[in-house]
Amino acid sequence: MNIDTPTASAEDSRLRLAYLQAVVSSLPQGISVFDEHLQLRVWNQGFIDLLALPPDLVKEGAHFSDLVRIPAQRGEYGPGDAEEHVRRITEQASLFNPQRLERTRPDGRTRLVDSEPLLINGKLAGFITTYTDITERKQAEEELRHQHALLETVVEAIPSAVTMFDKNLNLLLHNREFQRLLELPDSLFAEQPVPIERIYRFNAERGEYGPGEPESIVRALMARARHPVPHHFERTRPNGTTIDVRGVPLADGSFVTIYADVSERLASAEREKLAQVVFDHTPAGIAVTDEAHRLLSVNPAVSAMTGLTPDALLQTSVFDLIRADDNWSREQLHASLGLHGAWRGEVLVRRGEQGSFPASLRINRVEENTGNLPCHYIWIFADITERKEAEARMRHIAQHDSLTGLPNRLSLLMRLGQLLPEARRHGWKVGMMFIDLDRFKIINDTLGHQVGDEMLREVACRLSSVVRETDFVARLGGDEFVVILPGINSPADAALVASKIVNALATPIEAEGHELHTSPSIGISLFPDDGPDGDAILKNADTAMYHAKSAGRNNYQFFAADMNQQATERLDIERKLRHAIGRNELALVYQPQFGADNRATGVEALLRWHHPVDGMISPDRFIPIAEETGMIVEIGDWVMLTACRDMKHWIDSGLVPLRVAVNVSARQLRRRDFCETVAGALAESGLPAELLELEITESSVMENPQEAIHILERLGRMGVSLAIDDFGTGYSSLAYLKLFPIDHLKIDRSFVRDIEHDLNDRAIAFGTIALAHSLGLNVIAEGVETEDQLELLRSNGCDEVQGFLFSKPLSSAAAFAFLHAIDRQA
Repeated sequence: MNIDTPTASAEDSRLRLAYLQAVVSSLPQGISVFDEHLQLRVWNQGFIDLLALPPDLVKEGAHFSDLVRIPAQRGEYGPGDAEEHVRRITEQASLFNPQRLERTRPDGRTRLVDSEPLLINGKLAGFITTYTDITERKQAEEELRHQHALLETVVEAIPSAVTMFDKNLNLLLHNREFQRLLELPDSLFAEQPVPIERIYRFNAERGEYGPGEPESIVRALMARARHPVPHHFERTRPNGTTIDVRGVPLADGSFVTIYADVSERLASAEREKLAQVVFDHTPAGIAVTDEAHRLLSVNPAVSAMTGLTPDALLQTSVFDLIRADDNWSREQLHASLGLHGAWRGEVLVRRGEQGSFPASLRINRVEENTGNLPCHYIWIFADITERKEAEARMRHIAQHDSLTGLPNRLSLLMRLGQLLPEARRHGWKVGMMFIDLDRFKIINDTLGHQVGDEMLREVACRLSSVVRETDFVARLGGDEFVVILPGINSPADAALVASKIVNALATPIEAEGHELHTSPSIGISLFPDDGPDGDAILKNADTAMYHAKSAGRNNYQFFAADMNQQATERLDIERKLRHAIGRNELALVYQPQFGADNRATGVEALLRWHHPVDGMISPDRFIPIAEETGMIVEIGDWVMLTACRDMKHWIDSGLVPLRVAVNVSARQLRRRDFCETVAGALAESGLPAELLELEITESSVMENPQEAIHILERLGRMGVSLAIDDFGTGYSSLAYLKLFPIDHLKIDRSFVRDIEHDLNDRAIAFGTIALAHSLGLNVIAEGVETEDQLELLRSNGCDEVQGFLFSKPLSSAAAFAFLHAIDRQA
């Protein structure tokens, strides 16, 4: 019996129409069809989304010009009158000519618009247009152009052999891998150009192409080479190597060939076949359900994800695969599907008896628009376990110090944000300890960052070992650590922990074969006594830490209100000092130095700072801050260059050449380019090297004696004079002192001041003179203010002196006049 009735045909037509509409709706491109009257007849959601059209205006029969007006009014067709754009574009559309253009929307995304006339039974029925978002493709094309520019420079690094022959069949380029892989001798390439026929003949004569008369083989190969076409084949050489050969002709008649050794690939063909099978199957799980969300079809990925066979899955509810959690509810999902026909989110998918895994889920409804056919739902699952783990790792990285593994500043602030409101509600005290390691910068600069890093890791371990589980240890950066002590009863509890930290760091630290000694300076503040919030108690603990450093280091200090005044003054000086050079607030004064015959032998350059508001600021106040912040390096470079320029100017103005002494800080001496800085100052000023003397404190050279010897020897070879300043006030080692290539020892003014009355000071001064002379060094005594002091020093062989007895420090002009007058008297 024939059942192909009109009713069955209608059902079949409606079914095909439903499928067609589902296909159109699922297309990644936007699509629209306008009839010959420019009225909208067919469209999909992509058309609305890509053109950002109001959905209520996109309806059957909507006129082309009404829809064009929306982007025109948004300025998407450029400046000018929107209605003029509408008229122009509508006029173009009414011609029904094929069009293909790219348009970039104000949001920066680019779409490809492809329009073709629509013919039905040979008659014009309108036009059909597709809209494709090609933003990523355009970006990829731009990247491709950039990569192409780099290609030529990396040909030689390509692991495969590469050749390029021009249209005359001469070798344009090749890499060494080509010669190595095909075992071609250098002699074959000695005469240029290298025709392909020469290479063919060499290979044919050695049997590379198999048996046969070589000339016949060459003629056949040349015939193919003269008409190049894309080719891809594998050839096994006589030595057993299999080469994959891929060639492609270029537009200019040349062609490129790539030769790859695929011997290993062929040997592992079975493994590659299995890998290809895996590759060809999407990792996303795809399931189709009916209106009741019973599973009708699943792909292998779903079975793999859930651990259930297709037979066990089919006809069960898809909700049996999903664990309930806070991210979704069945009611919310049904509401979204009913309203939008789609839902997306994250769910937990059951994995057999092994628990569950996080997955992203997208659901789309597919239904026949007449309502006669049941709808279906497509569920797409993607395992996002790795992404979630990566996000967790990123959160950990963002909140933890990569060197020590301790929480970082961000994590500290988050912890304070949680802890302090709770402490405020319950009336708890919270201790805040700010810890800075003494001498860390010296260790880091002299022994290297690797040793410093190992030291920081060990300090982090020791800090964590002496606190409670409820306490919080963080590293802010550098050698700064913070410990939060929640729920303490009194300041004594914080003092106890601080004492434990001091004791924990008293034991030497072994790092990279070095025995390191450090100690903590700890500042302590309490919440709510010392501040109402985290910023305040952290700042006050920092202030107390600086007070602990000032008190001699290796101790702890509780915050006191007057510390803020000291800290504010210090920050004020630091802030003003940063602008002192640029604003010409710094100046040099010069104190003359005299030999035994009262003739001037040199001057010492001394730094002065005159602030326009605060007036003269003592070096004792700003030099330590400059040292601590590192500004002393820039200031020291300025002092050296200025002193060299002044002395050169004096000499050019008629002064007899004298030595100018410049003080060098420990930070300057630790710089790797210090010798180059000195050479630059001499070159720029034109001052002879023998007229520059660098005064270096004994403590700075003793930080790393071996390195200091190397630097001082380089300076000595340049011709620069060297002096040890403030001798006797530091921790000199005579064993090293005799190795330093220095010219002068300078007796500190503290020993000269009481030399007339204090026998100990006198013994130290005289001993220094004797020691220096035994080492072949000259001695300069500073701070000479009385005739008796001068007589005692000179009678015991002191070579040079300086001090108020002869002259106070003078400005550049005054020093020149003073020295020039002495020179004329002599």
